[in-house]
Amino acid sequence: MRLAASFLQGLVNILFSGRTQVEGDSMLPSLAHRESVFVVRTRFRWNKLRRGDVAVFERPGDGGGIYIKRVVGLPGEDLSVAGGSVYLDGKLLEENYLQRPTDPGDSVDSGAVNQDSGKSREWFNGPDEYFLLGDNRADSNDSRAFGPVSANLIRGRAWFRCWPPTRWRPIARG
Repeated sequence: MRLAASFLQGLVNILFSGRTQVEGDSMLPSLAHRESVFVVRTRFRWNKLRRGDVAVFERPGDGGGIYIKRVVGLPGEDLSVAGGSVYLDGKLLEENYLQRPTDPGDSVDSGAVNQDSGKSREWFNGPDEYFLLGDNRADSNDSRAFGPVSANLIRGRAWFRCWPPTRWRPIARG
């Protein structure tokens, strides 16, 4: 029964999916530059975004562009980022998918417009906003730079890596 449900879910996802190519290294080690993913729209009740999902969205503000990042903060949540770590209501968020600097002297966000330079910053997500961060925080332009992302800018959830064929696999919900 569970296998049949999984098969049906996969079939529905394929029918309602689009394909997006990853540009850059902000999602390492989860997703690499030039890999492609299937993206299923999140407007369906059965496919609402959850913490740890990988989302594809339009960047808010003047910068424009299509981005792919991990959902860290959900609507209505208060979160802060300090020293590269995320805190929800003061409690450290465990993030096993992160790309961490290999050298303790490495900057936590050298490519991220110096957003985590040791000081804590805090955000509050509105009722339809998500806080989205790259897994490779040292090389990610994300919600630390442009703030929470409105649900109407989110195109969908990346659910399956489809290119290259050697890396075909579902994208785990973090």
